[in-house]
Amino acid sequence: MFKGKKFLALALVLAFVAAIAVGCGGNTASQSGEGGDKAKAAPDKVYKWKIVTCWPEALALHQMPVELAKILNETSGGRMEVEVFPDGAIVGAAEVLDAVNARTADAYHDYPGYWIGKIPSSPFIASVPMIMEPFMYLGWMYEGGGLELIQKAYDEAGYNIKLLVLGVTHPEQLAVSNKPMQTFDDFTGLKYRTVGWWGEILRDVGVSVTSVPGAEVYPSLERGIIDAAEFSTPGVNRALGFEEVTKYISGPGMHQPGTLFTIGINKDSWNELPPDLQLLVESSARSVTLWGWCKDLQDSMNAVDYFEEKGVQKVTADPAVQQKLYEETIKLLDAKAQEEGGTFAEIWESMQSYRDRLVDYEEFMMPIRAE
Repeated sequence: MFKGKKFLALALVLAFVAAIAVGCGGNTASQSGEGGDKAKAAPDKVYKWKIVTCWPEALALHQMPVELAKILNETSGGRMEVEVFPDGAIVGAAEVLDAVNARTADAYHDYPGYWIGKIPSSPFIASVPMIMEPFMYLGWMYEGGGLELIQKAYDEAGYNIKLLVLGVTHPEQLAVSNKPMQTFDDFTGLKYRTVGWWGEILRDVGVSVTSVPGAEVYPSLERGIIDAAEFSTPGVNRALGFEEVTKYISGPGMHQPGTLFTIGINKDSWNELPPDLQLLVESSARSVTLWGWCKDLQDSMNAVDYFEEKGVQKVTADPAVQQKLYEETIKLLDAKAQEEGGTFAEIWESMQSYRDRLVDYEEFMMPIRAE
């Protein structure tokens, strides 16, 4: 069992290489004109990448790989040319993993939980109900062995994919809804849209769970087909206009206290890059991850204010509800680890151990939130 109370980390210092100005890859031309200006020759080799995403172009999540491409194109000295294609432009969202594995594209940007049917442990690097907050996720992935374990799971599943973190967000909204979600009585019989492990947990406590596709959430709420839905962070939800068809926003984001996104790169495309460009991709992905986190946090704080201005009421689930759902989460994942064994169980043990240590450390190091 996990120990200690929850603290928000004030900062996670990421070791970034902020900008890498790559000057190699071509010889300089001879001096020209009276000014003696030097111009760089075209690089000897240009690495052209196509990145496919799971997102419509207008969705904020799509901007993460767009920002990555911008950095790579502008700092590689012309040696990388990266294009980003939204959902449906080359392949659909559900096809990006297999497309990159077959090298139809060079990389994809995703929410890894989509691949639970192909890689059972993939939700561990997407979102884990009640467990991993953003700074915990990044610490575990970058320095706690998480990325290596997840890479092992993808390798064992037979995918020719190299994984990097490309994005993290703060907690998602527990729900946009037309019924409050405060007590267990409120949850019982609630028609609630969600997916994955959270759906399994809620079914066990009497919630009527449905997996309405994302594009159908708004009209389903409008027509009363569902009472509530979790979709994304407040900042993303604002862009989708859910306040027009709901009365409440519920928290905390128990189902996704932190959400990771990844870029999966075809290993052949990756191995063709020289070491300095591999370093550029890795450091740029970390930079975009920090940028995206801070941007979404600001957008989401603004969005909650906006929802309240529009008359949408904030509701917070009772502590007893949160404690019970935490216990149900541990029960579910312990059972799955027992059933799956192998790398799945290894990942779950590593995640729990890292979180326990971090919670204990923060109880010692972090001050109370005095008011």
